[in-house]
Amino acid sequence: MLTVETSGLKGITSFTTYDSGELKDCKFEEYNLIHTKYGDLVPQYGDPGFRKKQLAALSFYKSGKIKNISLEQQTEISTPIGTFPAELVTFFEDGSINSLFPLNGQISGFWSEEEEGKLAQKFNFSFPFGDFCAKIIGLRFYPDGRVRSLILWPNERIIIDTPAGKMPVRIGFKLFEDGSIESVEPAEPFLIETPIGSINAYDADAMGIDADKNSVCFDERGRLTSLCTFDIITVRKKNGEKEIIFPTLKPGLTTEFEKVPIKLIFDADTVSVDDTKAANYKIAECTFLIMRGNYMEAKSCDDCSSCKGCM
Repeated sequence: MLTVETSGLKGITSFTTYDSGELKDCKFEEYNLIHTKYGDLVPQYGDPGFRKKQLAALSFYKSGKIKNISLEQQTEISTPIGTFPAELVTFFEDGSINSLFPLNGQISGFWSEEEEGKLAQKFNFSFPFGDFCAKIIGLRFYPDGRVRSLILWPNERIIIDTPAGKMPVRIGFKLFEDGSIESVEPAEPFLIETPIGSINAYDADAMGIDADKNSVCFDERGRLTSLCTFDIITVRKKNGEKEIIFPTLKPGLTTEFEKVPIKLIFDADTVSVDDTKAANYKIAECTFLIMRGNYMEAKSCDDCSSCKGCM
């Protein structure tokens, strides 16, 4: 037996539950009106057609509080930074808005990204680090209503002031609760002054569906904490040893191989390579030579013995 009261919901066609019996999500074939602090919202119940995603209309936390609402029609939602149309809204358990998505179409052979993009509208934004007008995929918020991240529409570009300088940005950015920039995705190779020298920050294959994980990261004081790059880095240690750090290769979807950028992590007095920190260098005890990588090639050689680029 379900432990969540569903008697007020009409026309449930399917549902799932948590292992302990609480309602997890459901779909409808009838009109329902859901009361929220952001207004009355109508979850999806009609024929979704070939454009809309066939998602659960409502999903719930185990407590019975609403988690997501896939809306029947695009609906205006008021947020602390303005009013935006939404087809999908998610909530924190306390009922405050977690995220909203103006569009939520299903990209397929029947509905293209270009067609979906024609429905997307531009919005004006004003932040302490810049004003811009752009199409967005979505907005994410902190429980108090402050913006957590902004996800740009594919191919949208903006320019904002970051702790590393005025930067062209794609995909989006993430903010700390105080509104300062936590991470950002450069739209092109962007030269950043780091503790080991000037490095081009860029990730050609950065995921464009979520702006919560980006190539360039800062702490709350604006100090650079990590970046991704295709540059080649030569490290010389005090004992004369030399190590070369360069992008690795992985099987590609459209080419035989794709380059994987180097991730550098900067601590107070060290620089590490990738999240495992397997390679860790004391900055004061090493010298670093940065060579610009090839940002035009989609494929690189896999024969280091014959490569002259790292010599």
